[in-house]
Amino acid sequence: MKPATTPRLPLRHLALAITLAGAAGAAVAEPQYQVQRVGPLCPTAQDPSQYNTKYLSFFTALVQGKGDWLFRTRYDLRTDFGTTPQGYREFKRLADALKAKGVELMIVYQPTRGLVNREQLTEDEKANFDYDLAKKNYLEAVANFRKAGIWVTDLSPLFDEKDVGTDYYFKADHHWTPAGADRTAKLVAETLKEIPGFNDIPKKEFESKVVGLLPKAGTLHKTAANFCGTTYATQYVERFETEPVGEAGGDSLFGDESNPQIALVGTSNSGPAYNFGGFLEQHAKADVLNLAVSGGGFDSALLQYMSGQEFHDNPPKILIWEFATHYDLAQKSFYRQAVPLVSNGCANGTAVMKNKVTLKPGANEVLVNGEDKLRTLRGGDYQVDLTFSDPSVHDSKATIWYLNGRRENFKIEQSDRVDTGGRYVFELRSDDDWPDLNMLALEIHSPEQMPANLSVEATLCKRQDAGGKPLTAKAE
Repeated sequence: MKPATTPRLPLRHLALAITLAGAAGAAVAEPQYQVQRVGPLCPTAQDPSQYNTKYLSFFTALVQGKGDWLFRTRYDLRTDFGTTPQGYREFKRLADALKAKGVELMIVYQPTRGLVNREQLTEDEKANFDYDLAKKNYLEAVANFRKAGIWVTDLSPLFDEKDVGTDYYFKADHHWTPAGADRTAKLVAETLKEIPGFNDIPKKEFESKVVGLLPKAGTLHKTAANFCGTTYATQYVERFETEPVGEAGGDSLFGDESNPQIALVGTSNSGPAYNFGGFLEQHAKADVLNLAVSGGGFDSALLQYMSGQEFHDNPPKILIWEFATHYDLAQKSFYRQAVPLVSNGCANGTAVMKNKVTLKPGANEVLVNGEDKLRTLRGGDYQVDLTFSDPSVHDSKATIWYLNGRRENFKIEQSDRVDTGGRYVFELRSDDDWPDLNMLALEIHSPEQMPANLSVEATLCKRQDAGGKPLTAKAE
């Protein structure tokens, strides 16, 4: 191929043909490309005001890196990490509840593309990015998680990678590459070995093998193309699968006939494309039950897992939770759902009030204090367990009324990527001056797209930690 003849129009990139032997040794066809000239990132793509939808806000705002590398200023080049003091306290509350159930919580706090692939920034953008501050704050967040009793791997040895041969992140996508997932899994496995009970988990050998190519038309490239009309070559990397050594491959979700004692919940980074769960099995030499959810945010996989009976019948010894650093870990509504799910909501408790109602459009009174007698229902001591008759319901709203006339609207919502079974559990509000309010009634508002003959069963029961009682290993 001849080089460009006009110096002012340099080639932005030259897509190379790639060949790779598959798992069985068969040759993989070479991807074919058309060489295209593209200019630098257009001004529109660098204007934060243009990122004016929920989807586009995830990419605010693109900046040009070296070659085809793109970065997001808000997420990739951030310098703040961790959560608020209240967020750490709530995180500790969740970890303590799991520990009382015999489950050790470990998080994989995925570093940013700026921390790991800083060398792919242009000199100007590198000067604008305060790498030292970002690293300091990341390490401080890791230390704070550990103070809260949460196991977490320090992934800073992966920062500022140079000359590694295979990039940790894709050039213009928010996911890590399988090589990045592998490097992370090696470090996470070392932390796993420090957790009490890990040595009692059955061990076996696993092997990860290349099974072909993984194409990635990066999300950042797609966004740039939307703004600028440019095109980019698809990036190809090796794709891996992991199997037990000496055993026929089976269902990787459920492993062998025994119940895996390590469970993995997380985002699409823990999905099959990047083989993070498989690499964990290889480096930890133990079965991993992979329950990650793609496109469900940081919380959906965890809430779905704890909503199901399998978690309560066969809880893991170690629960690994993978998520990126940009998620808001101070969301009170999340902990109000997650903590009561650890002890299975009201499933094993004594119902104080219980009712089943066929919903009509609008607000529906479901539970009322005083129908038979007026009780003292101190809000800080109680939780609600709801089950919709149609599991396709993923959003609704509850209104909790109190005897003094105050009310709270609580949004009932989960990603449509998960199967909730129609079940939602949440604590009554217990911050500020809310805990001592006496509950009067619970209303459920019909979903906007309400299925025919939809009903909801609602139960009110005491929280496991009601009255400041310590958590125990068994539910009430």
